Amino acid sequence: MSQTAIIQMIAAFFGSLGFALLFNIRGKLIFWTSFGGLLDWIIFILAGVVGLSEFSKYFLAALVLGLYSELMARLLKTPTTSFFVVGFIPLVPGSNLFIAMNAIIVHQQAVFYENTLEALSVALAITMGLITSLVIFNIYTYCQKPIHHLKTKKK
Repeated sequence: MSQTAIIQMIAAFFGSLGFALLFNIRGKLIFWTSFGGLLDWIIFILAGVVGLSEFSKYFLAALVLGLYSELMARLLKTPTTSFFVVGFIPLVPGSNLFIAMNAIIVHQQAVFYENTLEALSVALAITMGLITSLVIFNIYTYCQKPIHHLKTKKK
């Protein structure tokens, strides 16, 4: 793994940590929510090494973060959104949004459209990854419950 990737992972952790503090998360949750940001960025980088498309990298990172968030929320008995919101910070397409807003101000419509579509594509991938993780976790949770309605009642 390159030195740039390691620096990006460290930045993802500390960027998530900053938002955890901003959102007033306290105690051991600060580390675990920030670790979610590190985890999704590791997945993002590894997906890039494998050669996946941008959409697939964001989708896979969001999927893993969603599963991590659901699992940690149950283990630490805290709301899942604490992990989602802080963990997704490294995935936000800030540069595309900035370039798009700058392009619209200086009347560069082609650049605006290109970066806006890229940002929307990233947002769609993140949303699909999150929804897929929720569905997977809900199916798993549902399958773990005993099925009472299939048992016949004795009269």
